[in-house]
Order: sequence, then C-alpha cells, then structure tokens
Amino acid sequence: MKQQIAMWVLGLGLVLPGWGRAMPTPPPVAQIAHQAIGAVVEVQSIDPVKPPQGRPGAVHGAATPPRPAGPGHQQGHGGLVVPPRAEQALGTGFFIDPRGYLVTNHHVIAGASRVTVTLSDGRVYAARRVGVDKQADLAVLKIDVGHPVPYLKFGRSRRLALGDWVVAIGNPFGLGTSVSAGVVSALHRDIGAKPFDDYIQTDAAINRGNSGGPLLDIKGRVIGVDSAIYSPSGGSVGIGFAIPASMVKPVVAQLIAHGVMRRGWLGVRIEHISAAMQAAWHLTSPHGVVVAGVVADGPAHGILQPGDVVMAVDGHQLRGTHSFHVAVGEHAVGQRVALRLRRDGAMRDVRVTIGALPHQPGAANHAAPGAPDSPVVALGVRVRAAPRGVAVVSVVKDGPGAKAGLRAGSKIEAVGADFVTNPDQLRKALVGRRMVSLLVADAGANGPGWLMVRLAPAPPQAEPKP
Repeated sequence: MKQQIAMWVLGLGLVLPGWGRAMPTPPPVAQIAHQAIGAVVEVQSIDPVKPPQGRPGAVHGAATPPRPAGPGHQQGHGGLVVPPRAEQALGTGFFIDPRGYLVTNHHVIAGASRVTVTLSDGRVYAARRVGVDKQADLAVLKIDVGHPVPYLKFGRSRRLALGDWVVAIGNPFGLGTSVSAGVVSALHRDIGAKPFDDYIQTDAAINRGNSGGPLLDIKGRVIGVDSAIYSPSGGSVGIGFAIPASMVKPVVAQLIAHGVMRRGWLGVRIEHISAAMQAAWHLTSPHGVVVAGVVADGPAHGILQPGDVVMAVDGHQLRGTHSFHVAVGEHAVGQRVALRLRRDGAMRDVRVTIGALPHQPGAANHAAPGAPDSPVVALGVRVRAAPRGVAVVSVVKDGPGAKAGLRAGSKIEAVGADFVTNPDQLRKALVGRRMVSLLVADAGANGPGWLMVRLAPAPPQAEPKP
C-alpha cells in the first residue's frame, strides 16, 4: 500500500504543470560564508545611557540594545559626582574597500563617543567616522590596519525576485559571527521607519546585533544591509528587513567622497495615478506618477510639465509616489536622472539634473515675533508663521509629524512643489492627501531636506442637529 501511495504521488508530480522542471537547490551556504566572513566585523559603540527602545510587536532596529559597560549610578557620594554611566551597543559592519572603509547602520553608532571594530581574527581597532546619512540609516567608518583588508562587492538588488536565496552574516546578541540563510520574502517594503524605505524582506534569521551586517546573494555579493526586524518578542520571527544595495551604493560613494549625502530635488509636485486618470488617459497600468506642478526655475522647469505621467526612473518602473521619491533620493546633487514619461499619448525620454534644495545659509528657523500659533491636525503639530516658511512650535507625541521626524524648531518650507509661508497655506496644501513630502529645515542643519509624512485621517464631520 505504501508503495502504491508513493507511486501515486510521483505520478501526480509528472502530471501537474511545472512539476517536471528541476527544483532549485539551496545555495552552497558554507562556501558563501567562508568567502565572506573575513570581511564582516563586529561594531561596538560607547555612548551615554539611553532608555530602552522599542516595544513588543514593533519594528526594531537590529542592533543589540545598549548594555552597561560598568557599574555606577549618577549620584553624589560625599561630594563626588559619579560621571554618567556609559553603555555599549553592538552591531555589525562589513568592509567594502581594501583600504579599510566599512559600512554599518547609522543607528548602531548614533550618539557614540567612541566606536571600535573587532575583526574576524579578534583584533580590535578604533574606528573613524567618515560620514553618516540618517535618512537612509547608513554610516561609513574607516580603520587603519596597515595592509589591504578583505572586502565584499555589491550585487544588483534590483534583479532580486521573490524566493531568491540569500545569506545573512552578523553578530546577533553580541554572541559573535553567525550565519543564517533564507529567501527573499518581499521587495519594496515601506515600514514607515525612514523617508526612503524600500526594504528587502527576508526570512533569514536576523536578530538584535545583526544591524549593519551584509545580506548576500548566492554569488556572495552584497544585495542589502540588514537593518530592522519585526518581532513581538525581540527575537527573530522570520521577518527581517535590509536596505537594498541600490540605495547603499550611491550613499556610500557620496559619504566616502564628501562626508555627506547631498540629496537634491527635481522641483516637481507629484501625485498617484487615480482610476479616473487611468481611464481618461487610456493607461494600461496604474503604475507611475503624475506631475501635478513644476517649480518655476527649478531643475525640471522647461523639461517636465503638469500632466506628464512619469513611468520609470533610470529604467526602473515606478509603483507610486513613494518609489519616485526613493529613486530620486538615490541620486546626489549634480547627478543626472533619466525619466521615461508619457505626454499627449506619446512616450518620451528626458534627463534632469538633480538640483540643490533651495536654502539660504543662516536663514532663521524661528517663528516671527508675536505670531500666534495654531494646530495642523493632519500633521499632529502646532505651527506659526516664520521667515520663508512655517515654524513648528510643538509636536504631538507619536503623531504623524513626530513619526516622520518633525520636531519643535523645525521649519516647513514647502509641501511638494508648493512653498508655504503661513499656517493656512500649509493646511490647504494637505487637504485630501494621505501622504506628502515636506521640505523641512532644522536648526543647525546644513540645509533643508525632504520628509515623507503619512497624514492623520481627517476627523469625521459632526452631523447637523435636527
């Protein structure tokens, strides 16, 4: 009977479509790990005491929570004041250049007074910050070893498909170098953590301490930087997120060359393609974005015009406004971006040079003297008029603005392509929209930057009393 059942199952495999093809086998994980481990390092950062972050069931950065580096409390003992206790956070990094440049997450070293790197052979080196990009959650460090170091090469994350095998290497819970394998579970995940979220999701085991580690393809090339996990317990439940190499490569190149990632803009306001637009313009797909406005004298002035449907950036199809901002955000000021668009029923290819964000150095972010403040419910903030913008006076905890990075002292200069100079203009620019891009300047920053904000739903209108 068992033989009959076995033969019946085998026969079924011969009949069902696709079952006759050879199934892909798991990659040679041992070989990939052996070739890559020498380029993966442990990153330790020492910083002041920080309160525990995250909560059960939330998305966490995959860095090991800070741990006390020594005993002591901040209190006096006979007139002696004990210094604030230092704490140690652990993460991962990997070399991308034989000269000792390595990549990790910004949140691994954020606020650290000292950063050290431990090589796979146990040697420890002090690391120098080369540059950080908070918006992409990336950092570049450098150590001087005195000789070339093993390093990893980047692969092409845009060629990934669901089900592709991947290998993660990291330092979970500070236990030391560990290897895990899995598949690509999803692509282009936006988890609301950063303005340029475009994560690779994988079921390869990623835990706290893996932050900054490489996610490798079957050829041992870096296709992502492990950065976050979704976990009810704080441990791996098979939902990990990695920043794709398509974002990491340009950011790292700018950080090494200039120390900063100078993102610019195209000077356009864009919107999703609605069902009505798709029907009226006879579009075969809702993918892409519609140019709703072009800033006079902006980078795209004279090249793009309202009504253009941008279908692809640098040959990669757009899925909506977020993917447009991600694609543009991968470019630095001065770089050219190729756009494929549909205008008047015909397809066109154009190029636009990324321009610097409009900003006057030293411009005040503070509110105009005596200006009253008023609420902007959709953002969860209170604002008042300020020179060349709207100043944020206060921010509702866990509100849309707070989650996106707005804070008291920020100045909102524009909503998309529409510049705002008072609270009423800001509120009108938000009406009927679910997500907006805000041009925001923060006190002490080098210049304004874009924040993507998911707006709070409009409160229900009270029904008239009979």
